[in-house]
Amino acid sequence: MSTSSFDFPVLTDTHPEDRSMPAFMVSTTRGFLPRQEPVVKLPQEFQAVESLLQRMPIKTLSGEPGLLAKFTFGDTLDAELPDLSDEVEKYRHDLVVMNALYRDYSFLASAYLFEPCHERFLRDEPYGLGRQKLPRSIAMPIVKIAEIAGFKPFMEYAGSYALFNYRLEDLAKGLEYDNLRLIRAFEHGLDPSSSEAGFVLVHIAMVKESGPLIKGTVDMLQSCVAKDRQTFDDGLRTVVNGLKNVNAVMNTMWNRSKPQSYTHFRTFIFGITSQSMFPNGVIYEGVSEKPMSFRGESGANDSMIPLMDNLLQINMPATPLTEILQDFRQYRPGNHREFLEAVNAASSALGVKEFALQDPISAALYLQALDQVRDFRWRHWCFTREYILKRTTHPTATGGSPIVTWLPNQLQAVLEQMVDTEKYCKGVKGVEEIMDTAHNQKETLKKEVEKYCSERGSTHNSMPEILPPVSPSRVAPLGAGSGHLNASCNTSHGIFKTHSNTEYLSNKKVQNLNKHMMASRHAPKQNPMDRRKGESALSDFADYVQKQQALRRPPGQATTAAAEEHDELSILDELGLSDDTTPSVPLKTLLLDPAEENVQKLAEYIEGRLVEGHGEALFDLGLEDSGESMAFTKDDWNTALQRVSDVCDKVKADYKVLMTRNVGHDSDLEVGPRDAKDTSCSGKLILRRRPESVDDVIETRIAVVGNVDAGKSTMLGVLVKGGLDDGRGKARVNLFRHKHEIESGRTSSVGMEIMGFDSKGEIVVSNVSGRKLTWEEIGRRSAKVIGFTDLAGHEKYLRTTVFGLLSSEPNYCLLMVAANNGLVGMSKEHLGIALALNVPVMVVVTKIDICPPQILEQTLTQLTKILKSPGARKIPIFISNRDQCVNTATQFVSRRICPIFQVSNVTGHNLDLVRTFLNILPHHGNYNSSAPFEFHVNDTFSVPFVGTVVSGVVKSGVIHTGDSILVGPDSLGQFTTTKVRSIERKRIQVPGCSAGQSASLALRNVRRKDVRKGMVVLHKLDPTTGAELTPKVYREFIAEVLILSHATTIKTKYQAMLHVGPVSQTCAIIDIDRNYIRTGDRAQVAFRFVQRPEYLTVGDRILFREGRTKGLGIVKAVGYDPRKPLNPEAQKEREGKAGDGA
Repeated sequence: MSTSSFDFPVLTDTHPEDRSMPAFMVSTTRGFLPRQEPVVKLPQEFQAVESLLQRMPIKTLSGEPGLLAKFTFGDTLDAELPDLSDEVEKYRHDLVVMNALYRDYSFLASAYLFEPCHERFLRDEPYGLGRQKLPRSIAMPIVKIAEIAGFKPFMEYAGSYALFNYRLEDLAKGLEYDNLRLIRAFEHGLDPSSSEAGFVLVHIAMVKESGPLIKGTVDMLQSCVAKDRQTFDDGLRTVVNGLKNVNAVMNTMWNRSKPQSYTHFRTFIFGITSQSMFPNGVIYEGVSEKPMSFRGESGANDSMIPLMDNLLQINMPATPLTEILQDFRQYRPGNHREFLEAVNAASSALGVKEFALQDPISAALYLQALDQVRDFRWRHWCFTREYILKRTTHPTATGGSPIVTWLPNQLQAVLEQMVDTEKYCKGVKGVEEIMDTAHNQKETLKKEVEKYCSERGSTHNSMPEILPPVSPSRVAPLGAGSGHLNASCNTSHGIFKTHSNTEYLSNKKVQNLNKHMMASRHAPKQNPMDRRKGESALSDFADYVQKQQALRRPPGQATTAAAEEHDELSILDELGLSDDTTPSVPLKTLLLDPAEENVQKLAEYIEGRLVEGHGEALFDLGLEDSGESMAFTKDDWNTALQRVSDVCDKVKADYKVLMTRNVGHDSDLEVGPRDAKDTSCSGKLILRRRPESVDDVIETRIAVVGNVDAGKSTMLGVLVKGGLDDGRGKARVNLFRHKHEIESGRTSSVGMEIMGFDSKGEIVVSNVSGRKLTWEEIGRRSAKVIGFTDLAGHEKYLRTTVFGLLSSEPNYCLLMVAANNGLVGMSKEHLGIALALNVPVMVVVTKIDICPPQILEQTLTQLTKILKSPGARKIPIFISNRDQCVNTATQFVSRRICPIFQVSNVTGHNLDLVRTFLNILPHHGNYNSSAPFEFHVNDTFSVPFVGTVVSGVVKSGVIHTGDSILVGPDSLGQFTTTKVRSIERKRIQVPGCSAGQSASLALRNVRRKDVRKGMVVLHKLDPTTGAELTPKVYREFIAEVLILSHATTIKTKYQAMLHVGPVSQTCAIIDIDRNYIRTGDRAQVAFRFVQRPEYLTVGDRILFREGRTKGLGIVKAVGYDPRKPLNPEAQKEREGKAGDGA
């Protein structure tokens, strides 16, 4: 090809009727999809193949168990399948049929080889060895077919598993996602709602969007030849928009294919290179007596992102991982491979990157394209993390690449190129936001790779800039041996070449020991580097603690695997990604079709959504679940809204319209079209069940924190009591509990206030002007109650604030920042605690009415910088209109986003947005009502004519009035037996309460002096066996901790105030798994309570501090055996010194 032009034959007409051309040829219309729809059924000569494939899946098309479910596929194939190599010759010139034969024989080959591995996987055993020989009846035909069709003789992504493996349910509807079905599957893939189907079909839907990538590529290269800047930029815009569409479809994977299901069908798509199941490869009988090896099906075989790598000239590091990448690119259709090679040669010869960087606008568009590639690879990494790393310890991906380090190798290269490109984009808006994301992800990626390599005992020397570079003499392929990952493999992929032995690289872990320093209360302040070390480690450790809390259990109670699985990805469940409630009939039909059965199906769908959302749900009217428009007219909108209204009545719920687009009925709700081309009507509704009793009321707890004088109590007074503040503290007075609080204007205790919303989304207020409702009135009239915990902001009350944060079990944290002061004093401390607790944080900037604009700008800049820092890793979103408010609240279960409101309690500016946001906050938190009852006491009272009352949160289980309970432990570790006299929630008497609810329990025959904060209430009898329970308490326990902030070293005998839920007590360190620990260190530490034993469970989260917060941790074991020290070497050394002294 001439370097002065780009003339690769890209098709505009794919000639679907021409069978002499390869099935896969690059086109601007179908992109990298096959030229025509795939052949569904094989010719009659291959009926034996067809029959086996129809009976093969674990769940067949009829719903019956297939051969793989019975583990009889291999035996059946050996008995039934003849060698049909001669029949293949009849179709040599029909390359479309040849591609179908390649697809189907590759399915047979993978199922046959991996069937024993799948059987072991289902028994929770290692994969073991697969079948080491491929029978002649598969080997001979597949080798011949692969040679004719231009593939390797093993399953590939494009030619078999994905892009040539779909059919259209209705030819008229074309490639719409809901119209796609799989032709072949291993597990449940013939059911379009299954995770296997979703996994493959989403890939097909992504590649459907690849046409613009090809067109934009051709336009860029041709305009680069002509030095036509305008056409070049237009081509770049086409590429960027195409990539955005691909990424949008890619993001639907979370909904269509469940992470917990992936490993169940993943077994069958492994390759036979660098896999423990085939240490020497596979012998193809009748082809070669020597083993052969090939990479497995992998998304890395797709052509879209490799095309961008070549076009944008992304420089990959010279590592063994990049060698694997180059090898992967041989596993794709020949025409695709030739096109990518032609683009690579033309880009290098024409200097596409250099031409783009010569102009700021072109450079910014080029940066946008890189950013979309980054977005794709980052999401791919997230999929790997959630679908694979958290669910299996198998060290290699399906294609034989190392599972932890391979993707980051490419992602790191893109991030580096973005950093290099930034300087060429000066003066162009939007660049800063792109680079903020890139810098944050670069830091996050480094930590995550280190974390997973550490957890798997693996090295990660191939990741650039994550460890110091390894000398060239030590760079060798990594094997799949014990504790190491494959980084490359010296395997050959020709049909008649033998499998080479894999080399191994073993690197010793290098530990940097700091100079020993004696711990002292009078030591100098820690240096900024140490402080940043602790801060940057906080976010990752908080995520780890959140995951480990899935293991929380009372002493002696076993952990269930199910609990781990559900908590591990609770965020996905909370986002409503379950496909269980997805209607089989399109949602648009349910909303508009007048048939009675559609009304019933819509009612079932909405009922499922309400159950999923714990009594409420956000509903996009006019949009499909995928986000695609239903193209509603105004008449359609009115019909659909009336249908929703009728169905809500049917399921005893109400709705409220939160915002609309192109409807125009209410200017307060109308937010305008999504883009310039959007003319259809749509909107967002909140559906909420009408509570039949107080037990059905949705409860959300929010902890309100911030520095002294930030306006916390004033803000709550305005929200809860109604009206505005006068600027002199009028609104806050009613919230104070003590005389000195009223006199000083500062909160010193933990205050509680509630705010109610009814089922129609309206705030519950008195019908009489000026009258304030009681808690009981609010509770009885509300369908959703927000409980605010007003915490102290002054430093001298930090212990009270930390106690309030841990004991109230908040679902969210509201950080108040005074606009004229910024994030100062205890605000940073409070934010750090909230991050340590991994609670979603929202920020309200108050007093904007008295703050000069330049000071407000400084405050917002400071706030943004802190939230984006490595320790916080938050994405700040400034809420200034209804559209932003509603959409952010919808996504707020993600702990990574942080909404920011700017309000005035005097003028009322933006207070309506805060109220709307609180109204639609989704349910957040995991509570188990079926577990043994556990209630944490966070306050005690003596009520006239009632007696002793304890308040707190039900951690797990259910309690009813009259139940026999145990309260304790006291100073001796004993529990008192009593009964529950009565129960109140929000000052309303109720017959019982369950996990996740805050309540007050009146106790019989117990004096107030005998109960205290930090005690627990447990059932006296085991609800299943009826046996009397004898709870154990512990003075000593072992925890895994992260040191957040300490100026010197921490050693044994160090003492600090330790908080575990409602427990606050001084603890001493009695053992550490090393000589000492410093800021940023993670360690196993044994603690001893100084005053009295406490009731602890494995999985409890702890905070400890000496003055300000020092560390975060999680209880790993209760009790401590001095005969089994955490640091045996130090113990021996101490014993030796003691012996010498004697």
